[in-house]
Amino acid sequence: MNPLTPLVAAACAIVTVMVLHNPWVSAAFLLGAVVLGLLAGRRHRRALVAGLVMSVPALVSYGLIYAPFGDHEIARPLIPVTSDGLAVAGDLGLRFAAMTCAGLVLASFVDADALMRTLQLRIPAPLVYMTGSVVRLLPMAQQRWRTIRQVQASRGVDVTTWRSRGSVVLPLIVGLINDAATRSRPLQRTGIGEPGPRTVLVAVPDRPAERVGRWVLVLVAVAAVVTAVL
Repeated sequence: MNPLTPLVAAACAIVTVMVLHNPWVSAAFLLGAVVLGLLAGRRHRRALVAGLVMSVPALVSYGLIYAPFGDHEIARPLIPVTSDGLAVAGDLGLRFAAMTCAGLVLASFVDADALMRTLQLRIPAPLVYMTGSVVRLLPMAQQRWRTIRQVQASRGVDVTTWRSRGSVVLPLIVGLINDAATRSRPLQRTGIGEPGPRTVLVAVPDRPAERVGRWVLVLVAVAAVVTAVL
């Protein structure tokens, strides 16, 4: 699958849920994200869990904002709780969960290397490099974190305490800065800032069916926007 396909699907899902703002639509997208995340694989399940975890504080904040200020009070434990305020909070929380989970689960199908090779033929090379750096920052930081912890453990340092975790922060930051400086020199020699078209050694396939499918998804999202506006 071309990486642009799940990326476009994720963006269209977020836009559709956001602009329609219908609880049934939100519930359908959330259910679809849950089913897809559970059936697809470990990485996609982790994206689903991340989306659900991120939705909890949003739901709580919506409850604190809207639940006390409705018209029909149903309880007063510490603050007034209204039924219509809870309905608004639940609707907004469901929409947030649907957007977050659908977007993260669909985006988890994107292969970062294939995405960079695809974008290299479509956008300027410096922008491709900046995008790739952002995409790879977290995996690189995680790998260097594990390496530093392994070095500390091999020296007999107790790596289970919070103090030992805090001592990793400074070498982690220094290491990431050093990695960036090391990569900048060969990038300058390869002419990344020079204008002109780029080529890739192994092109990412982009089947006509996928291109048509992406345009269909975009048209559906546009139709959802028009429907919401009208």
